[in-house]
Amino acid sequence: MGSGKKIGGSVIKRLLLPHHLFKVIQLQRKRKSKERVFEDPQLKLYHDILPGDFLHYGYFDHPEVHPLDMTINMIYQAQERYGEKLAELINDKTNPALDVGCGMGGLLKILNKKNIPVIGLTPDAHQVKHLKNSYPNKIMESKFEDVQPGEYLNFFGTVITSESLQYLDLPLSIAIIYKILKPGGQWIACDYFRTGASGEKSGHNWAYFTRELQKGGFKISYQEDITANIIPTIAYVHHWASKIGLPLKDFLIGKFQIKAPGFYYAFSEALPEIEKKLNKNIATVDPVVFAQNKKYILMVIERE
Repeated sequence: MGSGKKIGGSVIKRLLLPHHLFKVIQLQRKRKSKERVFEDPQLKLYHDILPGDFLHYGYFDHPEVHPLDMTINMIYQAQERYGEKLAELINDKTNPALDVGCGMGGLLKILNKKNIPVIGLTPDAHQVKHLKNSYPNKIMESKFEDVQPGEYLNFFGTVITSESLQYLDLPLSIAIIYKILKPGGQWIACDYFRTGASGEKSGHNWAYFTRELQKGGFKISYQEDITANIIPTIAYVHHWASKIGLPLKDFLIGKFQIKAPGFYYAFSEALPEIEKKLNKNIATVDPVVFAQNKKYILMVIERE
C-alpha cells in the first residue's frame, strides 16, 4: 500500500506543481516535432528481438510452414534468403550500389561478402551508430528525399529499396533515383503494395505506384509476386499476438484489478480504447487480411 501511495503521489506532484506541469507540456509538444525516423524505438525493438541485422519479413522457400512449427531461427534463415534474392538480381558488380533505408546492415553484409561495393543510407541515429560500429561501408545519414542528386549524378550502378519504398515520397524519390542511376543501371525494389480498398493503409497503392513510375521515365523489367513467401512471418507474429499476447493482457488486467482496485477504477474508462488499439494492431498482421488487400512484389526497374 505504501509503494502505491508513493507512486500516486509522484504522479500527482508532476501533474500539479507548476515547474513539473510545464515540463510535461514541453515534452508533449516536442514529441510530435521530433521526427520518429531519426531514432525509431520500434525498429530498435525489432533488432533486439531479431538480431540478424535485418528488419524485413524474410523469404520462405517453403511458405506452407505452419506458425506452430516455426522457430526464430527459421525467420533468421528466411531473412538471409531475402537478402540473397536481392543480391542475385544485381548485374553491375563494379559500380557502387545504394541501399536506401539500409536498416541494421543485413544487406550490406551480404553484398560485402560478394565484393559488391555498396553504400548505406538511413536517417535513424540508432541504426547509424550500429552500422558504423559493425560495417566498413560509407553511410549516408539522411532521409532519401534530402539527397542532392547533383552530388551523385549518374553515380550508382544499382539502387535498392527493400521495405523502405513504402516510406518514401514517390514522385520526389523517383526523380532522385532517375538522376543518381548510371545509364543502364537498375533499381531493385522489394516491398508490399495496397491493392484493396479496405485493410491497413501502409504501403503505396499499386496502381498509383505504376503510374508514377511511367511518369518518371521508368519501366518494370522483372516482376515476381512473393506475397506467399513472406506470409509465414506475418502468420507467426499474428499467432503469438492473438494466442499469447491477448490472454496475457487479460491476465495482467485481472491482476491489476485485484491488486490495485483504485488505480484500476481510475484507468477503467480508458481500457476499451486500449483494447481497440490492440485489436487494430493485431489486425495489421492478420495473414488473411494482408493477402486480401496487399501484394508483396520483388522487381527490377529500369529507365525507359
